[in-house]
Amino acid sequence: MIKLPEGIVVETLPCEIRYASVVRGLTSRIKRIYDDIYKHFGENGLAMIEKTSHAYGTEIAGWVRKDSDPWTIREVGLYLVKVFNNMRSEGEVTEFNDKRVAIQVPCCPYPFEKVEICRAHTTMERALVQGLNPELDYEIEKNIPAGDAVCLHVLKVRE
Repeated sequence: MIKLPEGIVVETLPCEIRYASVVRGLTSRIKRIYDDIYKHFGENGLAMIEKTSHAYGTEIAGWVRKDSDPWTIREVGLYLVKVFNNMRSEGEVTEFNDKRVAIQVPCCPYPFEKVEICRAHTTMERALVQGLNPELDYEIEKNIPAGDAVCLHVLKVRE
């Protein structure tokens, strides 16, 4: 925290309110940056977003998995829920079994308008999932920027 001179006080919001506001601001900023990158660089911009997102997902997987065996679909599914919760996402798990985990989200926390940008950004989740267990796939079966009413993020065992 920033130390203020004696006698000067700034209002401190409860952590839950402050955190929600900060996350919303950061995700809106990321969306604007991505929109500008795509507008300015086109396909090369999407490739840059995808490369950065993939590297970040791989990095997170390394941090959390360390040298352990590949995680089960249940463990990876629960970790994805944790990621969504950290992003202040609303939604629900609509499937949770040993072959498939589906997370339905009624609105994008970013909120992306272009499916191309969403696809490039969610390379992070795909890399994270495969870093936690290379036998799992991650895809978005329904996508709000593509015109669907909800996003459906699906984790499944590769066939």
